[in-house]
Amino acid sequence: MSFHKTGRLLHDDGEHFAMMVSRALKDALGYRAASIKQVASWTGAGERTVKNWFAGSCAPRGQHFSALVRHCPGMLDAFLASAGRSDRLAFVDVQEARKRLRRALDALEFDAPPETPPGS
Repeated sequence: MSFHKTGRLLHDDGEHFAMMVSRALKDALGYRAASIKQVASWTGAGERTVKNWFAGSCAPRGQHFSALVRHCPGMLDAFLASAGRSDRLAFVDVQEARKRLRRALDALEFDAPPETPPGS
């Protein structure tokens, strides 16, 4: 009688998630030794684990994924897109555009010369 190995095999959803993480990491950082060290420092995970994330052979768990999203904005974008929530990406883009517009308007008001009263 033979026993099945358990615990390490990815199911279809897990494979999809692992590949999404892999693509997002490679898009954001490339695939270099420095990238692996950077992600390891962000997450506290070991370099071997991070190499597996880059390879797409396994996916990060919750706390590590949260750290990846915190440090790598492309990770959240990729996750929302894979979950079919691209509408949330548009909302975030609009919010960011508003913030930048407010900063630009504040800078213009700060740099503008004082107004002279009409008829002076």
